Amino acid sequence: MKRIAIIIPALFFYMVSLAQSQKIISDCTILYSINSSGSEHRDMGSKTLYIKGKQMRVDLAGKAFKQALFYNNNTGNATVLKEIGASKYIAQYNAAEWKKLNHIYDSIRVEIKDSVKNILGYNCRQAVLTLKNGKVYTVYYVPGLIPSVMEMPFEAKNIPGLVLEYESTGRDNENIIYAAQKIDFKPVITHLFDIPKTGYRILH
Repeated sequence: MKRIAIIIPALFFYMVSLAQSQKIISDCTILYSINSSGSEHRDMGSKTLYIKGKQMRVDLAGKAFKQALFYNNNTGNATVLKEIGASKYIAQYNAAEWKKLNHIYDSIRVEIKDSVKNILGYNCRQAVLTLKNGKVYTVYYVPGLIPSVMEMPFEAKNIPGLVLEYESTGRDNENIIYAAQKIDFKPVITHLFDIPKTGYRILH
């Protein structure tokens, strides 16, 4: 009994210490470069992630297209805006529809590795994620910095920290690397989450 009495307080203080070492990130902007890791190292554009409270916005910009994704963690609803040339499209999803659309990211198997990589001054841990279809992602994240929207990015939603780099396989088995180039913890402007009411063709 005495031994149990010693273990329980120790576990309690460990859990308190763990909680204190974690910081919830509720305002954040991260700019990622998108590059091919093939022999040509092609520049494929950029990705900008905005987090404010329970809202998330992800902007993708390539040479021929633009896309903006809006996600509300409270409701589970999502809106996607796409611009291809002069054409503009909008698709809106309720929580059930969005979950079905991203079902491939359910039941992700996460394996935390010992490897550490310094990204923008942060010592990032490596994790390997395996989707149920066998697709594998390599992720580097900052332990202890927990985003307030846990769906970011969707393929890494079970990672216990802020993702600063991840690598996936694109078309023709080409590896695509998303690498953080800049991170800003200043308050994100609210109007960035305003969704346009006109000017877009409805797709959904």
